[in-house]
Amino acid sequence: MPKWVACLRHGLLLSLLLLTAACEAEPRRYDFAVQPVGGPTGWPIWVEELTFDHSWSARAGNISSGFEYRPPRAGGVNVLAHPMPAPSSVQARWFSYRTQTFYEIDLALPDTDALLQQWYRDFPPSQYRHYLVAGFSGKGEAMVWWRASCKVCGRDRSRDFHAPIVESAWAEEAEGDPGRYRNRTQEYIDEGVIPSP
Repeated sequence: MPKWVACLRHGLLLSLLLLTAACEAEPRRYDFAVQPVGGPTGWPIWVEELTFDHSWSARAGNISSGFEYRPPRAGGVNVLAHPMPAPSSVQARWFSYRTQTFYEIDLALPDTDALLQQWYRDFPPSQYRHYLVAGFSGKGEAMVWWRASCKVCGRDRSRDFHAPIVESAWAEEAEGDPGRYRNRTQEYIDEGVIPSP
């Protein structure tokens, strides 16, 4: 065999090995939606920022219930995400209408990749919708759960799956101008959702 053919063969093998190693190093991606929850009832919040891994964000806005339940009750907002790797952190900034306080958190999440692989096997996407539930309370508490909702069960929620990732973490109070939320706060007071100061 000519020397140039042997060199070409070795070069191709080396290229394939490098390509295979690069593919194995890329994290596994999952198809899920982000589901923000807030509250609890009587402690409405406004989520100003919600990001994951300091790189991709989800919108949330005004949320007023769902946080106080374990597992958390589904909120009205589902923010669809493209297939993404399991996040390793969540960053959030929110405002509590009731206490007129801003909160911020940068929360490290445990490595959940092995758990997600198991949950996707046990609750296949052909039958279940998967959600990363991020919850924020009007008192400064945060939590993160995983949820798989049965698509083929109709209204029977007994086959849904819930698992805590971070059951409770506390945010730091942050600087901010509560006046930005003055009108909405007054509406909540007038509606009796929150007590007047």
